[in-house]
Amino acid sequence: MLVGNGVYESWENYKQAQRLKLGASVIDALYGATKSWSLERASSLSILHAPPESTESMHQDLLKNRLEADKALELALTNLATSNFSAAINTETINEHYQQLLQQRTAIDQALTLPIAQRDPLIAKQYFDLSTALITATQNFILVYSRTYQRIDATIGQQMTFKYFVWELAEHSGEEYAIIGQMIAENKKPTPEQQKKLVSLRGNIEYGWEILRKFAKNNELAEQLLPLMEEAYTHYFFTFDQINDLFYSGSSLSADTAYPISAEMWLGMSAQAVESLLLLQDKILTETQLRVDRIEDKAKQEIMLSTIIFLFALILSLYCWSIIVFRIARPVNAMVNALYTATKDNTFEAPKIRHHNDEIGKLAKVLEVFQSNAHKIQQSNEALERFAYIAAHDLKTPLRAVDTISQWLEEDLEDLLPEKSKQHLDELRRRVKFMDKLLDDTLEYARIDATMESKPTEIISGQQLIDEITTLLNPPAGFNINIAEQLAQINLKKFPLQQILYNLINNAIKHHDKECGTVDIHIEENASGYIFSVRDDGPGIDPRYHHKIFEMFQTLQPRDKSKGRGMGLAIVRKIIATTGGAITIESDIGKGAIFRFTWPKLEPENTGDACANARRRYA
Repeated sequence: MLVGNGVYESWENYKQAQRLKLGASVIDALYGATKSWSLERASSLSILHAPPESTESMHQDLLKNRLEADKALELALTNLATSNFSAAINTETINEHYQQLLQQRTAIDQALTLPIAQRDPLIAKQYFDLSTALITATQNFILVYSRTYQRIDATIGQQMTFKYFVWELAEHSGEEYAIIGQMIAENKKPTPEQQKKLVSLRGNIEYGWEILRKFAKNNELAEQLLPLMEEAYTHYFFTFDQINDLFYSGSSLSADTAYPISAEMWLGMSAQAVESLLLLQDKILTETQLRVDRIEDKAKQEIMLSTIIFLFALILSLYCWSIIVFRIARPVNAMVNALYTATKDNTFEAPKIRHHNDEIGKLAKVLEVFQSNAHKIQQSNEALERFAYIAAHDLKTPLRAVDTISQWLEEDLEDLLPEKSKQHLDELRRRVKFMDKLLDDTLEYARIDATMESKPTEIISGQQLIDEITTLLNPPAGFNINIAEQLAQINLKKFPLQQILYNLINNAIKHHDKECGTVDIHIEENASGYIFSVRDDGPGIDPRYHHKIFEMFQTLQPRDKSKGRGMGLAIVRKIIATTGGAITIESDIGKGAIFRFTWPKLEPENTGDACANARRRYA
């Protein structure tokens, strides 16, 4: 379970690394687009105000920046479409500003075909505002989009924040470059509004550099970023030192004063300054991408390691499973089945268990001993059954001879025999008949198991069962046999239940101390079967003899005075024990007796309708 969870967690980490990598590629492409738009903005504003003879290289840079910006945006939107988090991000604002920028590009291109004097000055302002709005919208989009990935890795979040500070600094610097470049290209001094804007931008830029330095010192990439920051800082202040006195010293220019630097030179210097900031951005993006790659590689290694562990655990589990199945479960199951068969069919054959020197092997040897003993017991039982049958059969022949000879003697010597001798011959024949019945009971007891297997299965209702028993018993007129309504309505196997109830009811009537009496038959149902009870109101049985009455040939009265032969309850107990049940007695002198025994339910296939349910109660 733990190994499976480890594989699942490794796979989830890998998928998270893949999402992080895809998100980083989107952010990288969007930053590339903003970088190209910033350079395009600077080139466009400068070329609009520069003399035509100095704009050829500027125009080439402009087209290059446009192409790179379009490619970067297309790549970002393509990757964004496959990002799992793109559904929650709205790109309509970027698309709207981008379409406006495309239209403004057309206006710029048309203006470049006209002489400088005929160009509409509003075009430059409109283009500046549109490109700035697009860049700002894209940066805001990046800020929202990157939050999901920042939660995945705190270091990446820190680097994204640092990158955003660099962008703000580059944006303020680019805007400042554009205003100054426009003034130089037009050879005009700044208006009060432009002067105020420049002072504000300079303040934001200087404050931005201060914040950026403090932030970089606490960043784990400080060693890689600080040299690039120093280079960008040097480029920026070197560039503005060239025109600082003209725009920030507070002195004013005369209307006919020319700037000491051309628009083309300013564009080149400012482009280098902006490029140094963009290089800083690129470095941050590169380090971020490297960290994402490391996260992905680590996730791959975790997957590989977890998979190897999982496969090893699986192989080990399969090996253990095979050991359990083939060396433990199968042998144990075979032995259990053998024991179950022995309890069900009275036949036992120990399974062949080989190559076991452990507890399983010891148990198999015990079962082999059990099989040997069971075989001996079976042979002994069969021998006893044969002996009982032969003895009963062979002993009956001389008994019948004795009975016949006694009759012949009485007939031949009828006139000569005294009356007492005739009484002795009658007693002899009575004892012979009693012995003959004892032999019948012995044979029946010995063959209970075989008889139960050979008897056909007949399903009848409880009412029919009691009716047939009553017919066989033909009880005296003073005896009533009462049957519970529940017993009358259920279906039961006729044999051997008929013999059990017959013997119990017959005992209750035969040993009753009065000429009239009542026998009540009840039944209770539980989860495992039925509980029968046969109650009588006879003389009762002393608790001291409760165990004795179920033994063979045991009677509570002397043999010559007893009405029974002491085999009825012994046969009942053996039949019930053969079905897995038990019989008990509750009785005391003068309080009657209650015999209770358990009986199994019918198997599902034997629960069909029997004869119509009778509801008669004997009165």
